[in-house]
Amino acid sequence: MIQQLSDELVIEGKLKQVQDVYILPKGQEYQLIFRKNDKWRVQQLLDESVAEQLISRFKYLGQMDVGERRKAQLGACTYLVNGEVQRLRISTVGNYRQQESMVLRFLHSFGESQLFYFCPEVLETIREETSRRGLYLFGGPVGSGKTTLMYALAKRAHAQVITIEDPVEIEEEQYLQLQINHQIQQDYETLIKLSLRHHPDVLIIGEIRDQQTAMAAIRAALTGHRVYATIHAKSLIGIRERLEELTHSDKEIQNCLKGIIYQRLLTDEADHLVKGAVAYQLYQGDEIKEADWNTQLKQLLEDGRIDEKNYKLEKE
Repeated sequence: MIQQLSDELVIEGKLKQVQDVYILPKGQEYQLIFRKNDKWRVQQLLDESVAEQLISRFKYLGQMDVGERRKAQLGACTYLVNGEVQRLRISTVGNYRQQESMVLRFLHSFGESQLFYFCPEVLETIREETSRRGLYLFGGPVGSGKTTLMYALAKRAHAQVITIEDPVEIEEEQYLQLQINHQIQQDYETLIKLSLRHHPDVLIIGEIRDQQTAMAAIRAALTGHRVYATIHAKSLIGIRERLEELTHSDKEIQNCLKGIIYQRLLTDEADHLVKGAVAYQLYQGDEIKEADWNTQLKQLLEDGRIDEKNYKLEKE
């Protein structure tokens, strides 16, 4: 029963192209929620015992500790159903009542994950300017396509690409993809050091989240590598501020940071597609090339490509 339920969940999620599936406690029941384009829909209610078994199944598939229900855990799996595969990122955490919740992020193979951009000319500039050695930081909300963009830019290098992620989100057989594993002391800093011995043309770091990872990324860039990395910040300006806050190494940042790219997904009300909008700062010597977020939004509003509600919602 539980395997059939999980199969049906993955099939329906894949068919409806959802971004996330939530299994959340509500009293003595659990809600099964689908999220797509920031719109939530409760699919069904589950008995607590059924929900717990469903969560345990996905945790087992994601190589997570099935017996641990209090601590937050992160995993991933490639789910096979009806002869097709679906890559899932799995996140769990327990509440104060020791009820566990789960989020399944539906990931896609690289060829299926292409973003459509409102301003393709901006993307082309980024492609041209991110081919030099140095550090390039990518920011934006969860699910905005940061990893997809980094992969797309790296693919243009036609050379050796190494990725370090926690967990691997997009499977790309042409890349050497490494995954964090704390149980065997494989953290970001350790894998970055090891990957440099392979002399990658492009090094992709899934996320800079602490001082050690930030300093390792900076050192990799200072040794002459091209490094792409994501970092959480609420705006274009906030990305550099976040790196400075983590490292307190203004001189090193100035020497290696070559570009900052920030993107969000916007809804095109005309056809209901999710499309990307990008702002950037690219550093070339003393010259700074810049694309202003608000200017892009205003132009999209004037062109009728987004509505007034979207404009006010996304304006910095």
